Amino acid sequence: MNRRTVLKVLGSTAAMFTANTKWGAEVTPDTDEKATTLDAGPLDAFEQDKVYEQFRDQGVLLIRRGEEVFALSPICTHRGCKVRAQDDNSFLCKCHKSRFDVDGKVMNGPAVTDLLRLKVKLSADRHVLVRVLKPKTTG
Repeated sequence: MNRRTVLKVLGSTAAMFTANTKWGAEVTPDTDEKATTLDAGPLDAFEQDKVYEQFRDQGVLLIRRGEEVFALSPICTHRGCKVRAQDDNSFLCKCHKSRFDVDGKVMNGPAVTDLLRLKVKLSADRHVLVRVLKPKTTG
């Protein structure tokens, strides 16, 4: 990703509030031709504060924290391996030991870039929809 693309992605960041649920900042571009929308199911399926990893292989980590619901890409920004949630709600990349906090911020490298925050919205029938990029991955 070049600098211009990164700036465009960051420039599209917005907060979304719907039905007493605070939605995370959106940074996945709407116009990316490689992106698809994942219907993660009804909001009621994500009532507990935790990381939901059942969509990890589809490119989504869904996180519920209080009234906030947001999604992160599970793709490590160092070399493209997939991260896994840990008991302390951090994420670990086992390939090279990068660690990210529950918000996707780098805690220790070799990664220097945070996990990508994905666009999330609530549909009319109260399903959680996530805009998912389809990058190449390993691990």
